[in-house]
Amino acid sequence: PLVEEDPIVGADAIEMESSSLISVYSLVAYGAVLVAVIGGVAYFFFKDKLFKKKRSTVDVDDMTTSNTVGLKDVAYLAKVLNPTSSHNDVLMAVASTPENIAYGLKGYKQKEKIRSDRLKEDQEEAKSSKPKTASSSNDMFNLDDDGWADEDDEDEKAKAAKQAEEEKEKQREQLKKAVGKEKVKLEGIDDGVIGQKWVEDMLASNGAWPPKDMGVIQGQTFEYEGKKVSALDHPGLRRNLCMISGRTNSIMLNSHPQLLEAASKQLVDQTYFKASMEFRGRCAMLLEAALRTAVACRNYSLAKTVVETVAMFKIGTNSPDKVEWFDGIMQKQYQALPRLQIENTSIECPDEKEMATGDVLVITLDMTRLHAEAFTRQKIAMFQKQGIPPQVALQTYREAWWFLARAERLDGETPASALDLKTDGILKEVPASDLAKYEKATFQERLVTAWPMIIANVAQKSGKVKIQCAAPPVPGKYRFTVSIKSQDFLGADQEFSVEATIVDASTVVRKPKEETKEQPEDPQAKKEN
Repeated sequence: PLVEEDPIVGADAIEMESSSLISVYSLVAYGAVLVAVIGGVAYFFFKDKLFKKKRSTVDVDDMTTSNTVGLKDVAYLAKVLNPTSSHNDVLMAVASTPENIAYGLKGYKQKEKIRSDRLKEDQEEAKSSKPKTASSSNDMFNLDDDGWADEDDEDEKAKAAKQAEEEKEKQREQLKKAVGKEKVKLEGIDDGVIGQKWVEDMLASNGAWPPKDMGVIQGQTFEYEGKKVSALDHPGLRRNLCMISGRTNSIMLNSHPQLLEAASKQLVDQTYFKASMEFRGRCAMLLEAALRTAVACRNYSLAKTVVETVAMFKIGTNSPDKVEWFDGIMQKQYQALPRLQIENTSIECPDEKEMATGDVLVITLDMTRLHAEAFTRQKIAMFQKQGIPPQVALQTYREAWWFLARAERLDGETPASALDLKTDGILKEVPASDLAKYEKATFQERLVTAWPMIIANVAQKSGKVKIQCAAPPVPGKYRFTVSIKSQDFLGADQEFSVEATIVDASTVVRKPKEETKEQPEDPQAKKEN
C-alpha cells in the first residue's frame, strides 16, 4: 500500500521492493495473560524507502519473490493445504513439514543426549562420593565415653565441620555456574521439574491432548528409524505437536499454579521450554510461507484462513471465534478495543479519466485507528512503571494488517485464467498435480492483489492508504472487494467494496508515460534530497 498526507505508517515501515521482504512476527505482550513471544516470530519489516522507487506494474506475485524456508517445505504446504483448509489444518501442516519434523527430531535427540550424559554423571558422582556418617562403624559401638562435657564439645566441632562443608558446597555450585558446568535440571530426573510430559498431562486434563483433530495429517505415517509410524509415535513430530498445542492453549498453561511455582523455583526443563520459544520462531516463518503460497496460488479463502491462524498463534488461542474473550482482555488492559474506521473509499487510474485493461489501478481509503490514543497512553504508563524510556520502547511497536483484494464481474463472466497462478517463484517446485485444486477457483475467488501494512507508530491515528492492483484483462463492470485482516487482533477485521467499469485499452488514447529512467540525474539535487 502507498501512504500519503498524514501517513499511518512511516516511510521506513513499508517497502515497495518485496525482494528484500523479511518476515519477523513480533509479539506484543497482552498483559500477564498474553505472553510475549520471541523477537524472531515475525511481522514484515521492509528496508527501502516508500518514495524511493515507483513501479510501472503491480501484481500479486510481488509478495512471493523472496523465501525464508526451504522450497520442499513450500511444496509440502501447497500439497496438504487447499482452499477449504481450516485453521487447525494450517497448524498441523506447519508442524509436519519435512524440515520442521527434522528440527523437532534434532531437538528430541539433543534432549535425550543431555539426559543420558546427566544420568552417567550422577552415577559417577554416586560411586566416587563417600558415605557421610558421624563416626566410623567401629565407633558406633564404643560405649567408653568421656562424660557430658566432652560430648557437648564434640557436638560443637561437628556443627562447625558441617557448616564448613556446606560453605564449600555452596562455593562449588557457584563455581559450576560461573564456568557453565551447572547441571541442567531435567524432568523425570530432578524432583519437581516440569517439561514436555507435564505439558501433555495438563493438556490431557483439559481434553486437548492428544489432539482430537489431526487435520491434514490424520491417518498419515512418517519415516522414523526405517519404519513408518503415526504422528504421535514419531518423537520429533510429537514434540512439534505438543508445542503447537501448548501455544494454542497457552492461556490455560501459563496461568497454571504448578508452572508458576516451578518457574519461581527455577524448576522448568529448559530442553523443552527454551526450545518451544525457538520453535515458535520457526513456525512464524512457516506460517509466512503458507501465506505466500496462498497468495501465489491467488486463493483468497486460504490466504484469509492463514492470516487468521497467524493471529491465533500469536495470541495463544485455538479459535479465531473467541472475540468476546479477547475483547475482555483488551478492555481490561487498554480500556479500548483495537478497531479500524474505513471511510471515503474509491478506485481510479491516476491521471486518467477512465480505467482500461492493462492499467494499474489505485484503491484509496481513509483509515482511522480508533484505539491509537488508548494504546499509546497505556503503553507509556507500562514502560514508565518498568523504568524503560517510552520513547525507546515504543520504537519496537508493530501492528500488521493485510489487504486482500478480489474482483467480481457484474455484467458477465470473466474466465479464471485472467488471474493466473504464479508458478515461477515460490511454487516452482510444486507439481502441477498439487496446484490443480487451486486452478479450480473461479475468477471472483482469486486474489487481485495482497499487501501487508505495518503500523510502526502506536500513536498514529489516521491516514490515507492507497492500494495498487492490476485492472482485469477483460473489459466489463466490476466490484472490487478489499478485506482488511489483522495479524494481531481478533474481531478487528474490516471489509469494503468499490465498483469500476473497465474499458478495452484499444478504445482509449493514453498520454505517453514519462520515461524517467533515461533522464540524467542531477547530482546536486540528489545530494539535497
